[in-house]
Amino acid sequence: MKTPIFVFNSLNVERGGLTKAVMKRANLLVNHYEKVVFFTLAFQQDHKNIIEKLYQSGQLDRRVEVRNYYTDLLHVKKVDNPKKASAEVDGMHAIKDKKSKQPAYRYYKDGLYKEYRRFNGDGSLKLIDYMDDSRTRLRRAEYLRDGRIIRTSHMDKLTNKPKLHRYLLEDGRCRMTVWVNPSGSEGRVILFGKKDVEYDSINHAYAAWIDQAAQDYAEPVLLSDSRKTDETVLLVQTEAEKIAVAHNNHFESPYDESAKTKRTWKHFVEGINSFDHVVFLTQEQEKDIASRYDVTTNVHVIPHAAPETVPAQQAYQPKVAVTLARFEGQKRLDEGIAAFKHVVEEIPDAEYHIYGFGPLEDELKKQIKQLGLERNVKLLGFSSNAAASYQSAACTILTSDFEGFGMILTETLAAGTPAVAYDIKYGPKDIIRNDVDGYLVKKGDQKALADKVVDIMRDTKLRDRLSERAVEVTDRFSEESFRKDWIEMFGQTYTPDENNQHKEKKRSFFGFGRK
Repeated sequence: MKTPIFVFNSLNVERGGLTKAVMKRANLLVNHYEKVVFFTLAFQQDHKNIIEKLYQSGQLDRRVEVRNYYTDLLHVKKVDNPKKASAEVDGMHAIKDKKSKQPAYRYYKDGLYKEYRRFNGDGSLKLIDYMDDSRTRLRRAEYLRDGRIIRTSHMDKLTNKPKLHRYLLEDGRCRMTVWVNPSGSEGRVILFGKKDVEYDSINHAYAAWIDQAAQDYAEPVLLSDSRKTDETVLLVQTEAEKIAVAHNNHFESPYDESAKTKRTWKHFVEGINSFDHVVFLTQEQEKDIASRYDVTTNVHVIPHAAPETVPAQQAYQPKVAVTLARFEGQKRLDEGIAAFKHVVEEIPDAEYHIYGFGPLEDELKKQIKQLGLERNVKLLGFSSNAAASYQSAACTILTSDFEGFGMILTETLAAGTPAVAYDIKYGPKDIIRNDVDGYLVKKGDQKALADKVVDIMRDTKLRDRLSERAVEVTDRFSEESFRKDWIEMFGQTYTPDENNQHKEKKRSFFGFGRK
């Protein structure tokens, strides 16, 4: 029996479509394999508690094992009883940081700024920043919730960013030192132990760990679902099948065949034939890659499965449109907001509810104010019940520059809410049937997008017709077909398990949203 092992950067409770898709696949495969495992690579100060929250929320099946490079290396255990820390420090004055979302204080001695301390919500110490007399940060110390110091970062005085990380064992000894490049990428690594080892880069260190860890499992199959992990997986020497999954558009701007391939896809395209299998989400992307590169490995097209349809808990609001997305450049939420200005000109009390989080939140708030849309466009934060958010609206809007598939579209259609989307690479034309369950408009045509939103908001019969056909997405992109394709790709015979099917249909909307 093979062991699917997802080599992934990190998992978290509030994450985007890629993480949701990968966890959903793990949840499905765990019903067919003795073990399904995640090898996560990123340093997460609270890793053990994050994974426990994923189990408790139902986002990740408890049968899915999660291992992390740093928790393995540093022998980190889950903290059940956080150690509360006092905000008072002898000989220093504590001034509360009013802007911090978590409890935080600045500490002064003889008028000089000496330390900055941030605490977790349970009162445990999260980190300390140490300053010199000119208020320049010298280093940061990060703590586990039991009070154990786990990492120190030593800062570049010019950039105020880390130049070197030191990872510490429970007795305070340094287990690993990592150099940080000016770009922020992690470079040279030194492991200290009975035999000191040096690696040229952090990816080589990760690969060496996987070489050892993978030996704990029968017939390991390593899956790289992110371009951040392609190099690591290709560096692994232990005998294992290797699979790469393409989740996103591989072109630079304008994100079509007229553009070069993104530099972040270098290891994928140069090493494509070193993978045993490569999975694309759409036929279109598979053809675009094949037209540009000599692909001789096994290629498969397996789109994401749509979630099961769930009954609406309440009537939708006919003058509301919705989007669930990260607040980042790819999603072009600024275009959705600009387009909604046209909607409001036709329907003054129309509202656009945007659920999500991300680095562009302040810019989006500024745009909303500049357009005078404060009463119409609402940034509502992360949605813990995606189905309810979709079902609250007349339609869903997608204005991304590019996607790999566009899970938001299968999710909203499964919820019975039609979509209006830019016709981009990749996914919308595969998912939306124009004038059947939604509408496709030319990328960048804000007025055309707004007109379709207005049509749906004004015409309840049109909206009902689109909604009725929308739920057919669960048959067109069924979990059964998805599961079958993946298991057969692993070289095994697929046998439907009626008990597992019954259990999965009883889950909440795509396994997310339970608290």
